[in-house]
Amino acid sequence: MLDIQINLYAVDTGHFYSNHEKYLHDMNCKYRKERNYINNKLPGLEKRLKEYGYTSDDIKMFKADKSEKVERDILEGYIETIQEYIKWNSLIVHKREKAKESKNRLLKLLANKVAHNELTDGKDHIRYIRADELHDNNIISVFESALTRTIGIQKDELTDALLVIQVYYFDVFKDISFYGFMYKGEKYRYFTSSAGQIRKKKAVFIKETVWNEIEKSIMCGLTIEKINSKGGNNVNKHLAYMALSNSATDEWKDFDIDRCIVIDDFETNVKGTYDFIDETDYSITRMNGAVPITHTDGSGMMLPSVMTKNTMFRAPWIKGLLGVFDFKRFIEVNNYSSIIIDIYGKEHDVISEDIQIIFTKSQFKMWKFYVSWDEYKDNFKKFHCQAGLCNTEEDRIKNAKINYQMLQTLTNITDDEIDLLASKSIERITNVCSSEDTMKDILGITPYNTNMTAFQKAVKIYPPLLNDTYAKDVLREIKNSLLKKYRSGKLEINGKYVFLLPDYYAVCEYWFGHIESPKGLLSDNEVFCWLYKFYDKLDCLRSPHLYREHAIRFNVANSVYGNRSEKIREWFTTDAIYTSTYDLISKILMFDVDGDKSLVVADRDFIRIAERNMNGIVPLFYNMLKAEPTELNNKSIYTGLNAAFTHGNIGIYSNNISKIWNNDIFISGSDNEKQELMDVIKLLCMENNFCIDSAKTLYMPERVGEFGNKISKYTNCKLPAFFEFAKDKDKSQVEKRNESFVNKLFDKVPNKPINTRGLKLNKIDYRKMMSNVNVVCSKEVSDLYDTLNKEYRYKVNMKDEYIDNLHYVACSIRNEFSKLGYAEETIADMLVKYLYGGEKRAKQLFWFCYGQYVVNNLEKNITSKKTKFIQCIDCGEWVEVDEMDYMTNRCKVCYGRYRKEYFKLKKRENRKNVHRA
Repeated sequence: MLDIQINLYAVDTGHFYSNHEKYLHDMNCKYRKERNYINNKLPGLEKRLKEYGYTSDDIKMFKADKSEKVERDILEGYIETIQEYIKWNSLIVHKREKAKESKNRLLKLLANKVAHNELTDGKDHIRYIRADELHDNNIISVFESALTRTIGIQKDELTDALLVIQVYYFDVFKDISFYGFMYKGEKYRYFTSSAGQIRKKKAVFIKETVWNEIEKSIMCGLTIEKINSKGGNNVNKHLAYMALSNSATDEWKDFDIDRCIVIDDFETNVKGTYDFIDETDYSITRMNGAVPITHTDGSGMMLPSVMTKNTMFRAPWIKGLLGVFDFKRFIEVNNYSSIIIDIYGKEHDVISEDIQIIFTKSQFKMWKFYVSWDEYKDNFKKFHCQAGLCNTEEDRIKNAKINYQMLQTLTNITDDEIDLLASKSIERITNVCSSEDTMKDILGITPYNTNMTAFQKAVKIYPPLLNDTYAKDVLREIKNSLLKKYRSGKLEINGKYVFLLPDYYAVCEYWFGHIESPKGLLSDNEVFCWLYKFYDKLDCLRSPHLYREHAIRFNVANSVYGNRSEKIREWFTTDAIYTSTYDLISKILMFDVDGDKSLVVADRDFIRIAERNMNGIVPLFYNMLKAEPTELNNKSIYTGLNAAFTHGNIGIYSNNISKIWNNDIFISGSDNEKQELMDVIKLLCMENNFCIDSAKTLYMPERVGEFGNKISKYTNCKLPAFFEFAKDKDKSQVEKRNESFVNKLFDKVPNKPINTRGLKLNKIDYRKMMSNVNVVCSKEVSDLYDTLNKEYRYKVNMKDEYIDNLHYVACSIRNEFSKLGYAEETIADMLVKYLYGGEKRAKQLFWFCYGQYVVNNLEKNITSKKTKFIQCIDCGEWVEVDEMDYMTNRCKVCYGRYRKEYFKLKKRENRKNVHRA
């Protein structure tokens, strides 16, 4: 899945400068570069001045050229240093002013040009890409999508049909988004920006002639004119819907639109207790009431005969999750009518029409612009539209790591409990090199890694590769990375990310049984997660985790529920977590079911601690505004994009909330002080959610009363100390380490050097890695390798050209070697001999570009046992065993427990028998 890549150019707004604009930009860069160069001279001079006895305040006076205000005597031996310090500082001021002047001139020029272009409706000028500045480092690789397939872009092709533009100067972007630009004699127009691209201020442009050919296919027969004739659309929603075609997907080749219908969502009012936050006066009121919840928001349904795994779906104007549920069997078992009405009022018989997929109105984003479902289906076929799949549920779902947001809210926790939660991580990092198996595990050679790099595959086939400097360097890097993760709160946990789904049985009771308040299979506070059938209680989490959002629920998949568990499993057949339609869990975790995942934690110690911390906590609820539609044109699209680029900086809220959770008050404050902090966090969560929607709604609540002062009181400080590891902050940017949970991990997670000396690993016979052992590495090959490895080693180390979107880079590097006239297989052999025969250390580029050749050679030269994967009957973890092993049914840990228990029982029986005798 997702293994086909195409290549395109990624540029920025600077590539559209006129010559004069480029001159001003270059002058600004020149002045800033000179300023930075001079800045680097100051620390040495400041150190010398401090050695002379001058204080920080004295140095500030020298910096401001106010030597006369320095009280300490200026001795003759110090004058030269002081004058040099003053000179460099005055030069920095000069360079700063010149940089500011050149930038202001550039900004004024850009603003005037775009304003004049607007007055003349684009007749004043059109911008061109500075083609001479397009280089290989402007080329990016992306996975194929419905858009690239519709255009006809071939695998590995470098296309000019699409360009991605990074926005730095908004006036340049305004110019090209209004009036397009020219490249190689072709005009380009703005296409769209996905939510992820908006966050990074990026835009996709498309060749106008290409757009004219594919417009109806991408928009399934709609046009901007038709959309505007029916009231228009919200700009940012429209851009998100347009970006669906640009999502990385695999084509669903046998998708049949005639076997699909679209029906109304299932919504009920769910009763419960919640904190209502009024954004108009910032009041918080605990209420008992009913909250409207659309249980199928973003989720559709497909028969098990279509697919057995839940998957995310993309088609023109349709997106979301398709969950597996046998609605035909449901109809037969319950003796319900198979007639259902679509969103346009037309009846369908799901049995006689052989309906296999049910979409919901929340998935069909532009439903109101079609007169019927038949019109959409006809357009889909007429214009050869495509359906795509992505993010399909994995066969083996690996364990995840928890993060600092989920840990920092556990403020009521003891040191012993922290030790318990950190024990897995401490054990893992301490035993990095304790055995061959632990080394493989650290390298990611596990049953859960279905997309291994060439190096991982090679080590699995030929473990002596671990006895090499490169392997040890990689292990050291991974260990250092783990240390950083663990100290930032990314701890190992018995938890997995799984899709969230509603109680589909209740959904079908509503759709086909016409029951307004269906009972379903799950009650309030219950979930069903077969993946964790050995655990009766689960903590359901989701990022971002800002408030205290640990949804601890009873898992009905556990055997304590007897036959009920087995009966529900007949209906809920996937590895998703199914939630009750009587539960406010979606308001706790703020999820919909369009593909959102929950981190489901089964760790009993963690759940016990979280349960205690959730005492008295209820969901937050606020009235969010709906985004209004508008006419779609160049001006409205630019205005919407500009708002999206400049609004929605949710990082501010997230960071401020982290400052509060790690405040000393939660460690040693009074209950009243803690409650005040909790209220501030609630209000910041409310603001955060309005901020997310502000680009669409153009509305943000205004702070009232003393709230602003309270915020400053608790957030006018640096970030928590662990942000040094979590967000790569400098020590100067973070507070001193206090006794908060995540900060305590620094001392609890050890930093021990790796040591493989006691392992007695076998020596490497590098000839097994070669196809032709008689090959000799030519000097031109080794010299080129050394040059290119220095350039690319950090970019490609432990990366895969396909998984990591680096295929173009790999092809470019291999192309450099091919110019020497050797076949790729021969170059691979030469480099094996050069690097492993010569015991060189720098092997990053080799494994990235030629690793698969080594894997192929090892498979030919070494006879490996065939293996298979089985699932442990006790814990559910996957393990690899010999293909002919039909006895093993447990992992090593569970087998050890089982044997211990078995011998204990045997001893007890023997004692009874002796007693009887």
